[in-house]
Formats: sequence, C-alpha cells, structure tokens
Amino acid sequence: MSWPASLSRRLLATPAYWWAGMLLLVLIGGLVWVSRTDPVAGAYAIRQAVVEHEQAGVPRVSTVELPHVWDDQSPRWEGQARYRLAWPEALVAGQGDARPLGLLLPRVGARYRVWLNGQEVADRFWSYEGFADASLVPQIVSLPRAWLAADPKDNRLEIEVQGQPLRKSGLSLVQVGDHDALKQRHAQLMWWQVYATWMVAACSLMLGLMALLLWLNTHERLFGLLAAATFAWTIRLVLTPLETPPMSFELWYYLQKLSFTVYCGCLYLFMWDLFDYRQGLIRSFVNGLLIVGPVWLAVTVYFNNYTMYQIWMAIITLTSVVALVKLFHRARWGLDANQRLMVVFGAATMATGVRDFAVVNMGLPGDADIRWMTVGSLMLMYALGWVLVRRVSSAMEQVRLLNAELSQKVGEREDELQRLFERLRLVESQRVLEAERRRLTRDMHDGLGSQLVQALNVVRGSGQQVDSSAVAAMLNHALEDLRMTLDSLEPMDGDLPTILGTLRQRIAPALQAARVELDWQVEEVPPIPGLEARGVLHVFRCLQEVFANILKHAQAGRVTVITRDLGGQVELCVRDDGVGLGAVRRASAPGSGGRGMGNIRLRAAELGVAVSFEDARPGTCVRFTFPLQQPDPLAAH
Repeated sequence: MSWPASLSRRLLATPAYWWAGMLLLVLIGGLVWVSRTDPVAGAYAIRQAVVEHEQAGVPRVSTVELPHVWDDQSPRWEGQARYRLAWPEALVAGQGDARPLGLLLPRVGARYRVWLNGQEVADRFWSYEGFADASLVPQIVSLPRAWLAADPKDNRLEIEVQGQPLRKSGLSLVQVGDHDALKQRHAQLMWWQVYATWMVAACSLMLGLMALLLWLNTHERLFGLLAAATFAWTIRLVLTPLETPPMSFELWYYLQKLSFTVYCGCLYLFMWDLFDYRQGLIRSFVNGLLIVGPVWLAVTVYFNNYTMYQIWMAIITLTSVVALVKLFHRARWGLDANQRLMVVFGAATMATGVRDFAVVNMGLPGDADIRWMTVGSLMLMYALGWVLVRRVSSAMEQVRLLNAELSQKVGEREDELQRLFERLRLVESQRVLEAERRRLTRDMHDGLGSQLVQALNVVRGSGQQVDSSAVAAMLNHALEDLRMTLDSLEPMDGDLPTILGTLRQRIAPALQAARVELDWQVEEVPPIPGLEARGVLHVFRCLQEVFANILKHAQAGRVTVITRDLGGQVELCVRDDGVGLGAVRRASAPGSGGRGMGNIRLRAAELGVAVSFEDARPGTCVRFTFPLQQPDPLAAH
C-alpha cells in the first residue's frame, strides 16, 4: 500500500471528536487574535479620562481608567457623565493632510454625544423618547480635521454619556486616528458582535425547528429539551443587537436574561438525557433554577438591582462548571462518539461563556468588546445538529433493521400459514372424499341394493314360475337408479339447467307413457354454488319424488318446469294441473301421507335450499329457492 493511501486511511479512521477539537483550537485562536487590545495601526488608544459626574446631587470630578463601567463603581453610578479625553500629542493637524479622522467607540452606553473643541460632532439617541442602547453595536464617529487646533494640547475631546440602569453603562477603550484604519476595526467588531449574532440566531432557529418536528413525531423528551433550548437561545440572540427594540427596556431586559436562563437549563437537561444520567440533586437543582429564574429576574428588573443579576449569572456559571465536571466524570465509564463530541464542544462553549462572564462582568483583563460565547454557541449548534442527525440516522437504521426482522418473521408466518392452509385443504379434501364415499355407499345400498334385493326375493318366492315382467320392472328401476347416481357424478359446476336437462332424459319416457305433457320453461340462470355430486343427487332425488307423486296421485295432464333468476337467488318451480295438494293427501293411505314431502324437505335442508308446497288451483306447485352465496366450508372448522 502506498504512503498517501495509508495516510488517507488513517485520517478517515480518526474519530470526529479529534477533528472537532482541532477545529475548536483554530477558532479560539482566531478569537484571541481578533480580541487583541493593541491600538489599530494609524490610530492612538486613549486609556484615561477625566469624568464630570453628579453623585447624590453633588458634582464630582474624578480621573478613571478606560474601560470604565458604572456598575462597577461603589456606589453605582447613574444618570449622565461627561468624559474629557486627552488628545494624543502625536496626532497633529498637518497642513495638506486630507485623510479623515475617526473615533472608534467599541462600547459606549447607553446614549452618547461627542464634542470636539466645543462643537458637537455626533448625537446617538440622546433625545430619543423610547428605549435605546447604543452599547449593543460598536460605534464610529468622523472627526472634522478643520475643527482641530494647531497645537494638540489645545484640542478638547469630550464624550457625554447617558446611562441605563441594569446595563453596562460607561465608556470602553477609545481609539482616535485614521478613519479608514478604524473603519476596518469597526467592520471586524460589527462582524463578531452583530452579523455573527444574526447568523447564529438563524442556525439556532433552524435547529430548533428540526428538533421540534422530531419531538412532535416521536414525543421523545430529548428532542423537546433541545427545541426549547435552541428557541430560547434564538430569542436572546435576536434581542441582543437591537439598538431600538420595539418594547420597553424592562420587557427587553427580562426576556433577554430569561431566555439565557432557559437556554442554559434546557441545554443542561438535554446533555443529562443524552448521557443517560440517573436522577440526581444537580438535575433537581437545574429544574429549580428554571422555576425560580422568572421570579428572580422579575425582582431584579423591578428593583433595578444589578447585584442580583450578577449573583444569578454567577449561579448559572457555577452550574455550567459543575455540569462540565460531571461530563468528564462520566467519561470514566466510557462515552460513545456522539457523547465525546458533545464533551469537546460543550467544554469549549462553557469555556467561552466563563471567559465572557469573567471579562465583562467581573472586570478581569481582556477585550470585553468581543463576546466569545456567540461564536462558541455556533460551534455548539453544529455539534448538536450533528448529534441530532446521527441520532435520527441511528433510529432510522434501527427501524430498518426492525422492519427487516419483522418482514422476515411475517414471511415465516406466511409460509407456516400456507403450510397449515394446505394441510387443512388436504384434510378437507379427504373429509369430502370420505363423505362422498359414504354417500355413494349409502345411496347404492338404499337405492340399487334395495331394488336388487327385492328382485331377488321375487325370483326366490316365485319358484319355477318366475314373473319375468315384474322382475324386469324391478331390474329396470334399479338400472335407472344406478344411472341417476352415475349422472350425479358428472361435473356440472352448479349449472342448474344442465342438471335439469339430465333429469329430463330420465323422466320424459315415464311422462309420455302416462300421457302427461311436459312444458319446459327452463332458462339460463347463474351457477349455484355447492351443487357438487352430493348436491346434484339430492336435486335428482327431490325431483324424482315430485314427479313420482304427480304420476301416482295428481291425475295431471300437464307439468310445467320453470327456472328464474331472482337476484341473489334462483327459483325452480314444478307445477301440475292435477287434483291439488288436499285431494292427494286425502287419497293417500293412512300412515303414509307426507312421507315423500318429508324426504324432500330433509334433502333440501341438507343443501341449504328453501322448499315450499303450494296449491296452484288447479294442481300443486313445488317451489325450490337456491341461494347464490354459501359460506366457506372451512369457516366452520
């Protein structure tokens, strides 16, 4: 294997969290470089100012170091203050120098005015009636060279500041010099403080919508916590760079601080679920913070108490540090790739948050104009998105495997059911064959066997003088019975006209001998289910009994056979013009009346066919009604 191929394989085998860690080092290195406090080339940094300020109604003048934060003073400053800045001696108004001068104010708030040699050169929200805060966006002011004095010592640069309670009022490090050079620095600050904030807000919103959709579909707590955290962070980011929010300061401040609290709390609970921690005191504490937070911040806003906010931020920061320690503590039991990735990005993001709190709120050395946590949260958003995608991909893979396993089991069950069905079919076929065998045996015994026994008895009882005509009649009757049985075995597929046509060939000679006219009105009807060999023989026997009664008792001269399709049923009617049903019953021998009709009813019942005997006046009508739908014989088993 070649050396480049071996190297590429090793690089691809490197875990994602190693690449993430190296990326974080590069980004943090970039933040350190951007956050440098050295003066811009071509400009001068002013690090000291004389401040005129009224405290408790008493005007005071004091010298302060820049950056100067009012909330760090004891007692805390409020109202207005005028900063007098010493003009850099090296910055002179050279003759013929047309380069514009500029004043860079990375942080000044909340409203300000700039004066150069007694003339106002800038006014930012000084008389604005609503809530405004210029400290949310870096400021750059153009200074007219024509207003400068020949001697730098005679130049007077003054910045008048109007503070806002609970905000970081005051003045940051000021740089004055070449406008173009300061504009480049201003563009960097705008990118890191404003544009990056909007970009992170958009990413957070997209991630929140994705997590919300997943939560609505899965109802998994993990996705719900992630959606809540990202939506809260989106609200905070959207509110951060607004210089003139469309709301009161109290509402803006409350929403911005509360959204940060919800973000930290829900993110911690998300990490807790992701790492599958047990229920513990820390988690209960975080839940308590989410409950207490809205009340604490409301009290902070109501009393304008910046100390309460510092305490609250210290609690959140301490909780974040404890969470980070627990993440590393959890690593002793082993972490998967997603959890290791979250440890790397979580540690980096919390480090940026601790850095911002220490520099901005605690006054530790560093450039407070660049907030690291915004970029840190962007890195965390990417990590959360990666974990979200990996988790969904893993869930989809599990679903795919479960579906494959389910399909395999369903296939196995289908094969098993098919085998059972074939066995049932075989058993049913054997049962039908056995039933058919018993039926044929019974029919031949009751019909053909009975006729042959009677003929044999006649021969034996006649001695030497055999009544050949009687024996011939009996044998002919037995032969007809055998033919009828054999006809019933022919496949007719429930075709009633074919069945009746077969029967007609058997009964027509007898009707002609008795001089009974046959009116055949059999029309095509739908096939009747269930008329297999057994059913066909039952139909033959029933009609044989009907025609026997007509020839024997009805004294009819005409017989009509009719079939009709009634829609869902097929009707067969055999009607004669004889003496009628009542006369036949009266003429029957005592004890024998109704035996033939009883046999017809029994056979019809076995077929599931309705039968009725009606007076036709004149004559009798025997009506059979065949259903066109029958239940599956296997359904009863």
